[in-house]
Amino acid sequence: MNVMRGSRARRLGAGNLGVLGCLLLSLCFPLPGRAAQTDDTVRLYENSDWWSISQRSDYEESIKTQERELARPNFQVLGVNLGETMISRAAARLGKATLIQRGDASTGRLQACYASPASQGKVYLIFEQGEVGYTFYLFVGGPAWEGADRCVPSKAISRSLATASGLHLGQTPAQVMAILGKPTRQRKNELVYYLLVKKKTSPQDLKEARERYPDMSDKDFQESFGYYDLGTGVVAKFAGSKLIYLAVSKVEST
Repeated sequence: MNVMRGSRARRLGAGNLGVLGCLLLSLCFPLPGRAAQTDDTVRLYENSDWWSISQRSDYEESIKTQERELARPNFQVLGVNLGETMISRAAARLGKATLIQRGDASTGRLQACYASPASQGKVYLIFEQGEVGYTFYLFVGGPAWEGADRCVPSKAISRSLATASGLHLGQTPAQVMAILGKPTRQRKNELVYYLLVKKKTSPQDLKEARERYPDMSDKDFQESFGYYDLGTGVVAKFAGSKLIYLAVSKVEST
């Protein structure tokens, strides 16, 4: 956890939808402002990325989060873990992608897309980053969207691609639940997981925070940095009882 970034978001209780709203609104933290287009980054002023959780509206619904934590392997794909270095690590593993910058303020998001080489039924792996929140998407097919032509083709992307925990396209709802447990909500052709737990800040992060705030009293320091909230979410969609879309998200806040 990057404590310096996480300190910008205040701690929220398990019943509060603040973290949950962040999770569903592409992790709710703004990216740098309207940067000019470069060879590495392109800003798109539209929202055709239908697969992004920023397009979901059910964050406003009253949904109680589960107070438990998913195993770490669920947040790893192709050796890339959700977190601050995921885009650079994906580039080292799969090739450098043109970064797509979308949204503004609460929906700001930066995306790196990879796709299978096949022209039919193409499989996509997309990494999406907010300021303190991270998501990856694994899905097959779907409507066209602006920026899809910038996805980097890779033989590593296929229907058999799986997270380190074993989640992969083609699984049944029962197989997904065998890995993730009982969902927070189950609808026809969809499983949704919203989880929130309080975690103790690592000694290294505490050391970095103390160096930045040396004059803060011990009491205030512990209240601000002693613990952090880990919000995680998974959206799994099915067609014909087979997994066709997977979104895995993580938000850390103090």
